[in-house]
Amino acid sequence: MKKKKSTNRFAKIFFILVLVLGALFIFRGTIYRTAVTYKEDGSRKNYKVKDKNLAIFIEDNIKSNQAGDIESIIDLSQKITDLALTFSLEGKENDPNKTVLLRQANCVGYAAFAASVGNYLIEKYKLDEVWEAKPVKGKLYLFGVDMHSQFKNKSFKDHDFVIFRNKITKKEIAIDPTAYDRFGIERITKK
Repeated sequence: MKKKKSTNRFAKIFFILVLVLGALFIFRGTIYRTAVTYKEDGSRKNYKVKDKNLAIFIEDNIKSNQAGDIESIIDLSQKITDLALTFSLEGKENDPNKTVLLRQANCVGYAAFAASVGNYLIEKYKLDEVWEAKPVKGKLYLFGVDMHSQFKNKSFKDHDFVIFRNKITKKEIAIDPTAYDRFGIERITKK
């Protein structure tokens, strides 16, 4: 009888653990945006897509039924960045025309790549009069605490992300291609 009780208890604990982990996975974006905020702390160079291999790579990853609205463009730029790059702290090249061949980048390279792809798609879908994408240098805050002040390593002095900005309304949509690659976080909260 005791063995059956302990098996029942284990099954209940396991079931609760699976439910909690499932909820954390499903709501990871909301949890992340609640816990982590980004603050713009400077600009970075914005690269144009010049390399034909990069342009072909982008074109090959556009689906025939791809919508030309800004939300779809942002989603596609993150997916293409995720397909093209692997995160590496050793990645020192930031020009997407070169990182497409190197296949690795740090957060600066990820942001530059996603912004370049975003601008390429914005131009392709003729939204360049209204929208632009730009990589920015920033700071990460976890529950209001500057995370960069917690590290002595120079690699963690800032963190780059991308802002898609409406030139007319000034509406901004912020993304972190590195967080998308690592955790599947599609949008971020900007201070």
